[in-house]
Amino acid sequence: MAVRSCLSGLAASLLIAEAAVAQPNPITSTSRLWLEWNVTPNSQWAPGSVDPDADLDRTLNVLKLQPIFPFRLNEDWTVLTRTIFRFVSAPSASPELDLTPLGEPLVLGWNQRYRPGLSDVSPTAFFVPNLGPDWTIGLGPSLVIPAGDGPTDSGKLSVGPALLGYYHRGPWTVGARMRNIWSVAGNPQRDEVHRFIAQPLIRYQFSKNWFFTSSPIMSSDWTHPEGEGWTVPVGGGLGYAFKLAKQPMQISVEGYYNAVKPTVAGEELLGDWTIRTQWQVLFPK
Repeated sequence: MAVRSCLSGLAASLLIAEAAVAQPNPITSTSRLWLEWNVTPNSQWAPGSVDPDADLDRTLNVLKLQPIFPFRLNEDWTVLTRTIFRFVSAPSASPELDLTPLGEPLVLGWNQRYRPGLSDVSPTAFFVPNLGPDWTIGLGPSLVIPAGDGPTDSGKLSVGPALLGYYHRGPWTVGARMRNIWSVAGNPQRDEVHRFIAQPLIRYQFSKNWFFTSSPIMSSDWTHPEGEGWTVPVGGGLGYAFKLAKQPMQISVEGYYNAVKPTVAGEELLGDWTIRTQWQVLFPK
């Protein structure tokens, strides 16, 4: 009887272990089609030293299409790819020109307008070891490919390392992804690029459908004078997971207060708040 009880306990332990091993990693086992819209009202196109009539009455719109695809190399490694296509409508202006009595060009003022279009494209590939269902850690290269000529485009081909790390267990997912890029080629008339981007993530699943999420995009432009190139938002929002015609999806609405903003000629041009709306279509394997 004791032997049978011992064998039964061993069998139960093996079944539990096999179930844990069989549980998929939620990040490397799911492809995603991710649409994200960031709106920052009360922004300004240029400092007052450039345009005295520039006011904090413009709106910056950034629409991101982010397809995410995991490719399993073998039992031990997965390549997780994430490409960001940015469509930007940014406040800008064109000069109103005239000539002086001596025939020299004279700027009478600025015609403020929006310049929409495709901005820089950023592909990243993370090499992720299989650490089980609770951990996702990856390292790989990241690129920035100049694809437009708008006011927010870098005009430079940039490259650098990228890192991600997430812990996900039960209702919690906590972690971050980050990268640092340097320009290596591109338009010689554009400024050099040296930029750091980090996006921490805290997510808590209240129920089968509702969840809290906070994933502010923090960045630093290292080419700015010390301390003047940081953007640090603070906030979060609520999301809802559901199925439409048996297709898993999730949506969320978030608000972020830009607690720290970069300065240009001593002025902060970015608005105080950014509203983010996200829609993800999930393709579990």
